[in-house]
Amino acid sequence: MRVLDSLEDMVRDVHQLADQVARHDRDLAGQMKRASNSAALNGSEGVWNKAGKRRSRLEDALNSARETVMALRIARACRYLPPAEATRVMASLDGIIAVLWVLAYRR
Repeated sequence: MRVLDSLEDMVRDVHQLADQVARHDRDLAGQMKRASNSAALNGSEGVWNKAGKRRSRLEDALNSARETVMALRIARACRYLPPAEATRVMASLDGIIAVLWVLAYRR
């Protein structure tokens, strides 16, 4: 599924940015990495799960993706990251969030 490729790319991008953030705020950098990892892992589990936990895993992925966006916004606001880089990754996350939402709530 393409969303899994997008999640993998997002994790790579967020981890690279988190390494820059770590120079200023190690806690925020760690949270960025954990949230992005959680989004990808729960997204993968939700995509392949056909039983009752599918929606729950996709919702967890959505929440973690949203948390990642907020962490990027904080890093951008604190000027730990170049605004253009943070904005580019947040735009990618917006697309991922949209796909995860459709997968979680389509009928």
